[in-house]
Amino acid sequence: MPWKLTAATIVGNTIEFYDFTIYGTLTALVFGRLFFPTSDPLAGTLLAFGTFAVGFVSRPLGGVLFGHLGDRLGRKPTLTWSLGVMGTATFLMGLLPTYADIGVWAPIMLTFLRFCQGLGIGGEWGGAVSLMVESAPPSRRGWYGSLVQTGSGFGIILSSLTLTTLLATLGTGDLLAWGWRIPFLVSVVLVGVGVVVRMQIQESPEFREVKAGERVERAPVWQTVRRHPRTIALAIGMYVAIAAFGFVIGVFVISYTVQELGLSRELAVAANLVNGVFYVIGILVAGALSDRIGRRRAYLLCGLLLIPAPFLYFALIDTRSIPLILAGSVFVGLVSGLPYGVQAALFCELFPARLRYSGISLGFQVATVLGGALAPTVASLLFAAAGHSWAISAYIAGLAVIMVLCTLAVRPYSETKGIIA
Repeated sequence: MPWKLTAATIVGNTIEFYDFTIYGTLTALVFGRLFFPTSDPLAGTLLAFGTFAVGFVSRPLGGVLFGHLGDRLGRKPTLTWSLGVMGTATFLMGLLPTYADIGVWAPIMLTFLRFCQGLGIGGEWGGAVSLMVESAPPSRRGWYGSLVQTGSGFGIILSSLTLTTLLATLGTGDLLAWGWRIPFLVSVVLVGVGVVVRMQIQESPEFREVKAGERVERAPVWQTVRRHPRTIALAIGMYVAIAAFGFVIGVFVISYTVQELGLSRELAVAANLVNGVFYVIGILVAGALSDRIGRRRAYLLCGLLLIPAPFLYFALIDTRSIPLILAGSVFVGLVSGLPYGVQAALFCELFPARLRYSGISLGFQVATVLGGALAPTVASLLFAAAGHSWAISAYIAGLAVIMVLCTLAVRPYSETKGIIA
């Protein structure tokens, strides 16, 4: 596996989660005041979270668009285009005027860029995972698939380090005035590196075989929905809990730690950094494990572990004890990273190569909308209604039960037999 291929597939996932953590953290800390000024802090936060969700609404559209192109033209060119769309939107966010500058046009422009950003992100994961897994030795697909997934952890780590530096060096006034722009603007470096590296890689062997055998579908997205609706539905159910838990941790908990528990922003960001480090470890461990015991079995074990995890996690952070909060970050990083490490290879094995980009993009991105996009808002509303974090934990645990049931029901696709094996 050439290093360029590994770097090319990891970099997009890194940028995606770098943006997610940056935007999510700034949504919780400053965006409500900069783009949605209101006398009610909760209302401002909810409006900011709503714009956060817009970037996810466009993700399935990006999955459809880039999935069609990726299954028709190839993984390599499509990945370059998706990264360009995503990176340009992220960079332009750093140049936006605020509500104080241009009034209502500020949140409108922010919402539009979030939509474009989501469109690019929607085609990113499916292409990167397809390219890497299709290029890997069959006996090590779990490991190489998990390498792509580590980009999410690296994105969290990189963004947390950036935010920690900003919060340590800038006061609230400077952060609100101009400091919040820096993380978005520096992302252009990652995007530039990613585009250059992706232009130098080769197409995956499996897709080259599809083209050589003249098995390229004219309408891959439609054929995927028509032939594999059950698999798409199960894939959605298998990921929605992971998405919800991840976005609750990365977005809602930042706001919760600062506004409800009265702890510092620096502690909230530092805890997220610890989470990111152990998230990467969990991803790699689970990817290697899935090559030994099988993809479904490993994913099922991860789902069972996820059911009690939110109760223990919130119990630890609700103590307001710094050591216990950091211990909770270690725990939740490992637990949430484990299933994500298995997912890349497992999802690829659910669909034939000629429909793979479309199939895994649909399953992953729809689940991200249902789980990730709504999770911060749902968590805020549940906490406001119940007055305690147990309601949020029950919400995540219920989704984890669905994950387990869908994993039990799914079967890998056997292209040699042309059936669901």
